[in-house]
Amino acid sequence: MDGKLQAKLRKLLALAERGVGGEKDTAQRMLAKMLARHGLTIDSLSEDERSMTWFKFSNENERRLGRQIAAKVLNTHDADVYGLYSNADRRKQFGVMLSPAEAVEFELHYEVLRKALTKHMETAFQAFIQANNIFPDGSGNADREMTDQDMAVVLMASTMKATEVNARVGHEKEAIDEQETA
Repeated sequence: MDGKLQAKLRKLLALAERGVGGEKDTAQRMLAKMLARHGLTIDSLSEDERSMTWFKFSNENERRLGRQIAAKVLNTHDADVYGLYSNADRRKQFGVMLSPAEAVEFELHYEVLRKALTKHMETAFQAFIQANNIFPDGSGNADREMTDQDMAVVLMASTMKATEVNARVGHEKEAIDEQETA
């Protein structure tokens, strides 16, 4: 088992055993949930045998995120080692060959990072809309104070090159005008 993961699990176990009040309760719930989800006990965390562990995904970006997390958890760029698997019975799920400890680490990363990815993708979408001026003239609320999210969108939009859409329409119109005058 990865030393870093062992340290995390030991800290969580120590907190569950010796924590105070809500801290102790939360640690116990988190530890129990992760262990139960993977059919583990504290003793089984030291086992290195890998088996297929399945995770749900909603879209291609979440599937790709899973691949990156697998590479991190397994500490390799070799796709044969961390390949994602799927089958007809498990639509919208991918499987990764993981030891029980690796499965816990993968789950921790995946649960947190997929939520963050969704938030960042929304920011990127809003920035794309701004960079390409895809909204009606005079829309928006100029009197409203900008939030941190608004600033993030503006900053990201400032790094994007607008996509040319009208250039092609203009050339077609010129060609039609030239044909009519000829």
